[in-house]
Amino acid sequence: MGPDITLTRPHNLKLYQPEPFMMGQEPQQPETPNRWFALRYKEQVEVYGSPFLELEESDSSAQVLLVSINIDFFASVLGGRRDLGHHIIYFEQDMAWYYKDTDNIFKPTTADKLANQYRALLMKCASEMPANVDKLNLFHEFRSDKTARAVVNRAKSVLAASSDFFNATSPHQRIRGIELHERLARKFVDELLSADPGNILMLQDAYLAFSSLLKQRELEPLKRSDFKAMVVPYIKDEFNVALRNDLVVDGRQGVRGWKNVALNQTVPS
Repeated sequence: MGPDITLTRPHNLKLYQPEPFMMGQEPQQPETPNRWFALRYKEQVEVYGSPFLELEESDSSAQVLLVSINIDFFASVLGGRRDLGHHIIYFEQDMAWYYKDTDNIFKPTTADKLANQYRALLMKCASEMPANVDKLNLFHEFRSDKTARAVVNRAKSVLAASSDFFNATSPHQRIRGIELHERLARKFVDELLSADPGNILMLQDAYLAFSSLLKQRELEPLKRSDFKAMVVPYIKDEFNVALRNDLVVDGRQGVRGWKNVALNQTVPS
């Protein structure tokens, strides 16, 4: 059970309010959980408000009790601190969580790991609080599985990334995403194909060359139908030619491919 807030002695319910900072003034050590989190997550406080509703008793004991938690604030905290290079997003198209690793590539994580991260933050805060801060809710109630699940579930909307977050032209990259194939398809068209009047590039030859590139880069194989759907618009934009089904190659009729396009041998960078 949390602390009883129906107290008879004087007390005040308080939300965090930034304190004015004077030039030359030494930064104060955080004396309450609100100040502890606000010091580390200033941007999240500005957007989502005070981390906790605190009760400060105004008698000589000056006890600080945590009455309620701001779920929205802690959901945003799971997104990480951009000043430290942290970045976590929820990608609704995959219904999956991703974190940005030190190599700048987004990699999957789980809701359980995020819940553990949330609980660890509360524990660290509790361990650094002075004796006048009541730690029961901070240690027990707000670290419960129920509250942790509520924070992670709320974070799905707070940290939701747009549908084009990982598309082929996005600066964001993840492992094993279909957009990796799309990016390679763009390079394939830009760097391995060239205009060559009178030449015919057969769909099968283009597909085999692209499959070899996928293997070199340790990417999943792609079905020929998916490859065709991916490169046809790129080739159309680059060379202004459409995929044809009536080409004649070495006496064979009905060959599928592109006219006036050639396949180079140089591997794209």
